[in-house]
Amino acid sequence: MIRQKIPVSLCAAVLTGILCIGGTFSYFSDYSLQKNRVAIGKNETHIEEHFPEPSPPGDQEYTEYPKKVWVKNTSAAENGFNVDCYVRVSVSYSNYDIARGVTLIGLDIVNWKYNSEDGYYYYKTFLKEGQSTTPLFTGFSIDRGKIDTLYLDKISEFHIDVYEESVEAGEFTDYQTAWNFYLSPVSV
Repeated sequence: MIRQKIPVSLCAAVLTGILCIGGTFSYFSDYSLQKNRVAIGKNETHIEEHFPEPSPPGDQEYTEYPKKVWVKNTSAAENGFNVDCYVRVSVSYSNYDIARGVTLIGLDIVNWKYNSEDGYYYYKTFLKEGQSTTPLFTGFSIDRGKIDTLYLDKISEFHIDVYEESVEAGEFTDYQTAWNFYLSPVSV
């Protein structure tokens, strides 16, 4: 009888071992693959404008021209990759003499704030991806009476140069805090 118990016990032990090895093997051989895509957000903005071809002023002393200028937080190739940002714009002229006779028309002083210390117009609210600012201005005028007559005939054309910059809005509560953070040098 003892002889019969040994083979039965041995068979039971071998069978248990085979099941354990098979279960362990299937545990280690089973897997799934999940690809996680991670990207860094971008801060990408650009100037947009509407400026129809102007007609020559002729001998008019005062002339107005339509010109709308605004900034857009450009949508990236895939939505969700552009960060919220604050923008600022500077306006300059290619000729100092013409600058004395040019006046911006429809200047938006509700949404934009001019800083005379650095010469920039700051947009007060941040832009989300795909959003645009309101136009900074809607046109300009040229008053020939304000330009020195010595230079008036020498100016055949000029440029209104618009330059824009942006910074990530991040956790900043307003545009001033954001710009102060990015413009201040890092202290050691």
